[in-house]
Amino acid sequence: MKGFFSKNQVQLKGGEMKGLSCAACGLYQSALTPKMEPYGDFKKKIMVLGEAPVHDDDKKGKPFQSKGGKKLQRRFSQLGVDLFEDCICLNAVNCRSTNKKGEDKPPSDNELACCRNKILTSIRSYRPEVIVLLGGTPTTSLVAHRWKGRSSGINLWGGWAIPDREYNAWVCPTFHPIYVERQEDNGVVDLIWERDLKQAFSRIGKPFPYSTKEEDCIIITEDMESVAEEMRKTSFIAFDIETTGLKPYNKALHKTVSISFCNDVNKAYALPFPTKRKQLNALKKLLEDPKVGKIAANMKYEDTWLNILHGIHVNPWKFDTMQAAHILDNRPGITGLKFQSYVQFGVLGYDDDAAPYLKSADAYGVNRIMELIETKEGFRKLLLYNGIDSLMAYRLALPQMEVLRI
Repeated sequence: MKGFFSKNQVQLKGGEMKGLSCAACGLYQSALTPKMEPYGDFKKKIMVLGEAPVHDDDKKGKPFQSKGGKKLQRRFSQLGVDLFEDCICLNAVNCRSTNKKGEDKPPSDNELACCRNKILTSIRSYRPEVIVLLGGTPTTSLVAHRWKGRSSGINLWGGWAIPDREYNAWVCPTFHPIYVERQEDNGVVDLIWERDLKQAFSRIGKPFPYSTKEEDCIIITEDMESVAEEMRKTSFIAFDIETTGLKPYNKALHKTVSISFCNDVNKAYALPFPTKRKQLNALKKLLEDPKVGKIAANMKYEDTWLNILHGIHVNPWKFDTMQAAHILDNRPGITGLKFQSYVQFGVLGYDDDAAPYLKSADAYGVNRIMELIETKEGFRKLLLYNGIDSLMAYRLALPQMEVLRI
């Protein structure tokens, strides 16, 4: 949902980003093969992104020539892919990075940032269908640096096949072959590596799950009665609310600002939270209808707010995408709707406008949401965000329920 470049990365006419250039990095001055070019015939439209050239790569002038590179070639071959015929190979940093002793070392954050423009240019030029990221460094370069400062570790990102809309490719982080080599006594690491690579290669030629822009799927309305009537025609719905804080127990302080519903992968409704009795009754009738199952991302939140502030007892709860994400993969940091929306559907940054207004000093405090809705445009942004939350929860719940056989 964003462009390639962040606000602090201004592209110059010469193709480099302000303050992030080869000159600012300086690695090229000591490299035998400075600014190493991508290598490979690219027959299967796979891009393989490593960390940085090491001694053997620098000497021979092409990537993946070392012991780790040989291991990567063998494993790819076992899975029916020739590393240099079927792929285009390059590194997150394209000059050898060394310490004061002249030994290979992991690239610094600055070196990584200075080389990112070259990687993005290669993606635009080659248009890969699949991008395999080998280890934490390339994952930081292409994925984690956009994730608002959260962990860039491969333990968080490894194993996902992300339909990344900015790169228009399936982005597949996994272990670096050197790490796998060092863990040779741990057969689990090798099995995970093989599984990740198989998953990446299976995405060749596979379309993204959704192509419609999420903003175009949201219908903003104030007609609660009509929306409630439509929702009651289906067996289950996803819904989401936006409020003035995290905990609703101070009724004099807090209010529910908006609500959204979804019962279709390409359509959701977002509404200001009703204040008139007739509309509130329609909402209560829907949310307490035993024939309509309810889905949410962290249903405890919706259940508590609606019960405490509005006397609505949601019934029945059918599914919680956050709990399901934890059951399916118990790694910390991956269960939130925003993370899941990105790794499952490639949707990134839809909360950018609203998120700063939804933070409060503590769990019981008031956030700044009322400032956001002071203007018509601000309220529209909140409702779009609210609607996409429900849309994402509904889309996410469908495959989760299928896997869990619910």
